[in-house]
Amino acid sequence: MKSARHARRWTIGAAGAALFTMLGAGILPAHGFASAPAPAESTPRTTAQKPNILFILIDDMGYADLSLTGNKLVATPNIDALARDGMVMTQFYDAAPICSPSRAGFMTGRFPARDRFVTYIHDRKRNRNFGQADWLDPSLPVLPRMMRQVGYATGHFGKWHLGGGRDIGDAPLPSAYGFDESYTQWEGLGPRVLPTDLTNKLGQQSAELGQGPVEWLPRAEITGRFVDKTLDFVGRSKDHPWFAQLWLTDMHTPWVPSAEQLAATKGKGATPREDQFLAVLVAMDAEIGRLVDGLRQRGELDDTLIVFTSDNGPTIGANTPGSAAPYRGRKASLYEGGVRQPLIVRWPGHIAGGGRDAKSVVQAVDLLPTLATITGAEKPAGIDGIDMSAAWRGRPIASRPDIYSHIARPGGEAFGPLYSIRSGPWKLLMNADGGGVELYNIEEDPREQRDRKTEDPAIAAKLSTKLSKWIASLPQPALPRRRAR
Repeated sequence: MKSARHARRWTIGAAGAALFTMLGAGILPAHGFASAPAPAESTPRTTAQKPNILFILIDDMGYADLSLTGNKLVATPNIDALARDGMVMTQFYDAAPICSPSRAGFMTGRFPARDRFVTYIHDRKRNRNFGQADWLDPSLPVLPRMMRQVGYATGHFGKWHLGGGRDIGDAPLPSAYGFDESYTQWEGLGPRVLPTDLTNKLGQQSAELGQGPVEWLPRAEITGRFVDKTLDFVGRSKDHPWFAQLWLTDMHTPWVPSAEQLAATKGKGATPREDQFLAVLVAMDAEIGRLVDGLRQRGELDDTLIVFTSDNGPTIGANTPGSAAPYRGRKASLYEGGVRQPLIVRWPGHIAGGGRDAKSVVQAVDLLPTLATITGAEKPAGIDGIDMSAAWRGRPIASRPDIYSHIARPGGEAFGPLYSIRSGPWKLLMNADGGGVELYNIEEDPREQRDRKTEDPAIAAKLSTKLSKWIASLPQPALPRRRAR
């Protein structure tokens, strides 16, 4: 029989449901967050000065993987401290439920399907089959170039997955998008670090592509290297405001903790595989704590806006570690569990500590116009996102334009419809042929348990028409070819 601890494996239960309700209602739990060192006193920049900006994006982290949002097996005190000192938005959505299009949404401020970003970038053959671009078009408006144009030093550290890798060696380097420097892994080109201990050939494929110097490290040490590179970049950028992307891969399979990391969580999971998952989660949280301490020691922390979230829901698979509770679905699904994340923002003097925004519906495409407002950059034409900075300052967004999303998947994968629209409290999912319609009132039914298309046919018809019009506007082909049977 499983122990009581294992029976609690990320289930919401009474305590978890209460925590979720408090987060959703904007209430801080009475016990507060896990303790972390208090920020050192420092003299903040004047309001006329631009903040440094650190954008931390986690790969495949589920909504409830943090102790902040319900994980009872291990604690994530350093990430929780970002929320304690800042705020959490609980109706934040990724632009897509999988790596590459999700990242493109953050980078461009555009719904990624408009730019042929509909699934993860793979090899050229699979990309063709799904109508997926081999790389992000560098002529599009992009966040790092916008930041550079207003005086920021720009650096990218961590996963890229916007072009380069496998059999694609001619993709633009991150510098083509406005980064002064970059250091990535096998799903990108330029200077990069590759894992020594993976059984697949992706690292070796990357090395054979050339296009930049390559280092090799055990997977358990790679996040530490990314943090080191980020802090080094910060230390060399003191004469300018800086913009750094730290995109971490710890939560993406395979989970390969060191023996020391695994010892810290052994027996905490229901299975040895879950122990591995918990080990890399705890190790990642510790590295984020080291990063924050490094910023504090350099006198940069209180001048820095930190944005933290995940690119999509937890890894696919029944009984797979990682939790999107209480939401339905996981990675690759347009149900809430595939796209809904906690968005944590910390900015001393501008964002009140311990805040919760359960009202504002925001999406990844909103990051670019928000940072444009904060830094005084010109907002590019043709973007889909809106400025959410007022919500960060305590004024929730009451209404916004509709948000759209799409994922291309093999026909044999049954993770729900391939297109969605969120319009006010309503969310409609549908396939390109108009079939598979599902309608939910997310404010009343965030777990998507009650399909309302029969009860509310006028709303279903209205949103189906809107979504069909958006689908028709997308570049062709935008649909996956079905597997041969």
